[in-house]
Amino acid sequence: MNAPSPSVVCSGLSGLQRMLPAGKALLARRIVAAGGIPDEAQFDRQGLRLTAGEAQALRDWLAVGLATTVVEQVRAADGTVKLLLGLFDGKRVETVAMPVGACCVSTQVGCAVGCRFCASGLFGVERHLSSDEIVEQVVHARRVMRIDRVVFMGMGEPSHNLDNVMAAVARIRDEVLISPRRQTFSTVGGVRALERMRGFAVRPCLALSLHVADDARRRELLPNAHKDPLRDIVAAADAYSRDVGTPVQFEWTLLAGVNDGEADVEQLCELLQGVRGFVNFIVYNPVEGLPFAAPPRERIVAMVRAVKARGILATIRDSSGPDAQAACGQLRLRDRV
Repeated sequence: MNAPSPSVVCSGLSGLQRMLPAGKALLARRIVAAGGIPDEAQFDRQGLRLTAGEAQALRDWLAVGLATTVVEQVRAADGTVKLLLGLFDGKRVETVAMPVGACCVSTQVGCAVGCRFCASGLFGVERHLSSDEIVEQVVHARRVMRIDRVVFMGMGEPSHNLDNVMAAVARIRDEVLISPRRQTFSTVGGVRALERMRGFAVRPCLALSLHVADDARRRELLPNAHKDPLRDIVAAADAYSRDVGTPVQFEWTLLAGVNDGEADVEQLCELLQGVRGFVNFIVYNPVEGLPFAAPPRERIVAMVRAVKARGILATIRDSSGPDAQAACGQLRLRDRV
């Protein structure tokens, strides 16, 4: 293999795939994904000696590196680290590395769903992220702390960028060595998207963002979400989870006076009867300029007990890093170009 000229050197993890033979490219990507820097000795130890041209190609790639860069790093009091990443076109996204070993990655620059309580959709969506831009968020997070779980719960609606996100799921399995069972795809749903997901060879766990269990009220709270009836979305999510073999996580961001009443609990439990899954009640994290607040703790606990009394498992999620604006619902577009 001849050394490529600088004009054809490709940045990003996928650039390695285009510059080296398949087996050697995979090893190089795995070394980078683990937070290391590949060198010739590592290839020798694996019985994959590099030719002179391949060694030069690797050096050329290392001079260019990843397609994304860390622009800013903010550490919260609980050890959570929020990374502001710069993309090739000057746009930026936020990624969160959490001490529990999880990385919350973004899938779009902004978000089109426009959930009333979420900062990510305040300025709409600007573009999809490529699979490189998604996978590299995990690489950057691994350079900060141990990461063995990935949640697609950052900026963006993953189902709107389905092909790139599902490609990233497979690449995170193959390159980052994190199983799909330790990857969670968080979506507002849509029957067609959920049905399409069943056709991919590598499939993550599923989290379905409900927030309310009434169709009309959900359209008010999530104005640009799929308009399929909730019963159909839940049924499609249930079918997907049975294929994959893991239960659906139903997400419910708790908003005082909006979705924390007895009627809300009743509607939720009725909607989920017979479905294989559990409810994750997310304590609302404040977003400047938005008129919402979390319910009192005793009310949250009462809701969990009421749902459990109906035979449905329920948990409470207190998000990591709220003081660094790194918690659920707080990621947003910054320094837009």
